[in-house]
Amino acid sequence: MHIHRMNELHSAFIAHLSHEDPILLREVERHGELPWLPVRPYFDALCFAIIGQQLSTKAAATIARRFEAWAEGYGGLKPDVVLYAAVSELRTLGLSGQKVSYIVALAESWNTRPDLRRLEQLEDEEVIKTLTAIKGIGKWTAQMFLLFTLRRPDVFAPKDLGIKKAMKRLYNLPMASSDCTLIKFSGRWKPYRSLACRHLWQVLDAVD
Repeated sequence: MHIHRMNELHSAFIAHLSHEDPILLREVERHGELPWLPVRPYFDALCFAIIGQQLSTKAAATIARRFEAWAEGYGGLKPDVVLYAAVSELRTLGLSGQKVSYIVALAESWNTRPDLRRLEQLEDEEVIKTLTAIKGIGKWTAQMFLLFTLRRPDVFAPKDLGIKKAMKRLYNLPMASSDCTLIKFSGRWKPYRSLACRHLWQVLDAVD
């Protein structure tokens, strides 16, 4: 997504919130426009998404840096580099046995399914369906890929713990709220729910 397009989206989001949600509008105006990190290649992004599953941001970043440096030693992060590595070698980077099996499954899929290289051509739900067919990639991981790699504008992840915490803080919604309840509530942010999620995470970052 180009910078100009991002600026337009942010302005449209502000205008939308001014009618639909003054609470989040206040937070967005406080945060300002949030920068995006450079987009990684699809395979890299999914490897790092798997690494980040059920880990703190700090722990995930540490292991991701080790993993990336290790791959660079073999010419860069590619499926074959993963497939030729010994499990014990990958474990020394801080990856659990389970995550090693997930990254290997991803590498195997990447070499046998050319459709994975054309994910940008699919609708959001088709991307989720395609990715979750790979061992170790659940719906949340696929949603993060949609949001941060494909930069789709209307992604909402009701199972994300940070989003739930922020919605409790801002709107007093119980942490035990069902996915259905949270999705219905998020309707006030459509079609800009990706930006809403990013600002909800920022609400937590600003306090924690």
